[in-house]
Amino acid sequence: MGVLINAPIFMYPKVKFEIDYQKDIKTLHAFAADAVYDNGRNLSWAIFKHYPQLKRFFLINKIRDKAALSSFVKNKYETNSGLMNKNLKIFAANWKKIEPIFFALVDELFENFHWPKGKYIAYFTIWSMFPRFLEDKTFQIPYKFRSRKGVSAIIAHEMLHFIFYEYFYSLFKKYRQEKYYDFVWNISEIFNVVVQNSSRWLKIFGVPAMSYTEHEKIIKKIKKSFIFNEKNDAKRLILEIAKKVKK
Repeated sequence: MGVLINAPIFMYPKVKFEIDYQKDIKTLHAFAADAVYDNGRNLSWAIFKHYPQLKRFFLINKIRDKAALSSFVKNKYETNSGLMNKNLKIFAANWKKIEPIFFALVDELFENFHWPKGKYIAYFTIWSMFPRFLEDKTFQIPYKFRSRKGVSAIIAHEMLHFIFYEYFYSLFKKYRQEKYYDFVWNISEIFNVVVQNSSRWLKIFGVPAMSYTEHEKIIKKIKKSFIFNEKNDAKRLILEIAKKVKK
């Protein structure tokens, strides 16, 4: 595969896998809170697309019955506890097999940049979007998925976010300010798509990263005009994306 994997694993964060319905309740509230900024887009994609019956517990995009929603989530976890426990072991084992290669690819891309401290816990979710939380380095993965390879690709995507933000802010400290949140988020998502859809990453994970609709034009332009080398290329790629996002 052309990837060196002789770096010591103990230097890297170990992902822990956990089941906690309370985490999903908090995530549901986060989607509702973000509806103010995204006009309910993520709430629609993550919640209503698969659970349209939950709309009755909302008033437009605001929760009006917290107790009913909490009960729904708890019941969903109890009903699927057998499958969740089974898949937890499978997804953890699959990630363990692929993580040395993932960390080697990241080392090459970011020139051995350090990983930030954090919990690095992957929680299951019943929702159809998989958020990451930069403050404590936790994220969510689907409790069931159409392909097992796909779950490892999702884990890689979220882990890539954690080191991206640490690396980005080390280079551009001024962008830590809240007013630049959307600017950096756009760069991070485009960055992940370009990286994960490159030949070496696709060869390892076998699943392409999906892009947000608003990023597709920029991604196409980068594919046409930018040669991504995959090795030691994080900064050059970030600068290229930032140029296009600013426009």
